Amino acid sequence: IQTTQLLSVYPTRNQRGRSISGPAWKWVDGQCLDKFIRGREVRQIWQQYGPVYRIWSGFTPEIVITRPEDIRAFHTDSASHSKSTSSNGGWMFHQILGDCMGLINGGRWKRIRAQYDPYFVHRVAMAHSGHILQNVEATLASIDGVDPTTLHVANSFSRFPFMATAGYLYGSLTDAEKEEVWSLGQRSLRLMGYVLSGSVYRFRLYHWLKPDTHRELLQFEEDWIGFNEQIYNTRQAYDPSLPIVTSWKEVVEGRITKKEMVQTMSEMLFANLDVSTNVLGWLVIFLAQDVQIQAQLRAEIKNQTSTLQELCNRKDSLLHHCFLESLRLRPFTVFTIPESSPEKKVLGGYLIPANTSVVVDTLAINHNPEFWGHKSADFNPYRFKNLSPTQLRYNLFTFGFGTRKCLGQHFAEALMKLFICQLLSRYQIGLPRTEKQKDGDYKTSKDAWVPIADVEVNLRPL
Repeated sequence: IQTTQLLSVYPTRNQRGRSISGPAWKWVDGQCLDKFIRGREVRQIWQQYGPVYRIWSGFTPEIVITRPEDIRAFHTDSASHSKSTSSNGGWMFHQILGDCMGLINGGRWKRIRAQYDPYFVHRVAMAHSGHILQNVEATLASIDGVDPTTLHVANSFSRFPFMATAGYLYGSLTDAEKEEVWSLGQRSLRLMGYVLSGSVYRFRLYHWLKPDTHRELLQFEEDWIGFNEQIYNTRQAYDPSLPIVTSWKEVVEGRITKKEMVQTMSEMLFANLDVSTNVLGWLVIFLAQDVQIQAQLRAEIKNQTSTLQELCNRKDSLLHHCFLESLRLRPFTVFTIPESSPEKKVLGGYLIPANTSVVVDTLAINHNPEFWGHKSADFNPYRFKNLSPTQLRYNLFTFGFGTRKCLGQHFAEALMKLFICQLLSRYQIGLPRTEKQKDGDYKTSKDAWVPIADVEVNLRPL
């Protein structure tokens, strides 16, 4: 009955007048939590509804598309698309990230994006390879000499991309500052854990029903603002070009609000902690499966005639193809951030009203056997050798579709490639036999909004 009532408010039909199908609405989050926490499992169940279907995020319908032709049709006007308010995640999600650059629209988005764009274009990101390599060395030094060298991938390597990004945004950090920002990151992830428990946290009334949690949120906001202010005050005199200095100056001069600025920094550091951990972790795991590919990568690194930075810049290398193949098999999200078009769209034969939230099932695209072949679930980086960017445009999800791709994609690429180069120069990577489950898949964490690998690897010094 509840689903029928909601459908009467949000009608979506095909040319024959048939209403779009999808799972029934569930109290009170709809499919929002399933989408984030159990995405890989539930998408297989939801396939029964066809290539275009409807799910619910709270009381908001989201149209799921699964085919390249529908992604192309939806993104013909991507420059005018809007991200859904707070990703349809509810009240507490909005307090944590609702005003960050990745989730706002129009003039606000353009203003903040223009502030950070110069720091994250490909040329500038790759030029900071020296800074990144320092962080790689620090991470690998912490595990050198450990015997036996069996490591939990996510737990052992997650600090590397986090600290490399923090150092890029804030400049050189003292040990105390590193521990403070890491602690703030853990507090932010704990708050996001409340969001992922759903229910009352979707609504403003949560701060009356959960006063301790609300106080925790307010204290985090105060401490996070204080940390950024402190870094700005200590850096502005001797390095005015740092991202923290130029962006906080925009706050001081009233062009960016304090909430927009600190939530954008939260997005870059804290939300992307899970993303970067996911991307790096799966790349290490897939390479651990294949000793031959590891050997070929070492040869490619050794035979590089110029610098390591030049190798990381190349798009025709085995290293780059391994990076893409890992992202293809294990994208950082199973369902994309919801966004809408101001125009009506016909997707899979259904007339989708203007301003309706649409998400992409990334695994349906990345594992599509019609494009990738019948062995689409296998790790095979060589498949990219003869594929052009044009062919991949709507057949591969990495850092987004359309005009609003992830700001930090080039920096993330540099992080991952440089880390792998240094790791493979020291170790041969292997997998304990116990890591795969009976169904041939790997365990993943259920405590994060991205499917982080819950896997160990063996490292054998070369």
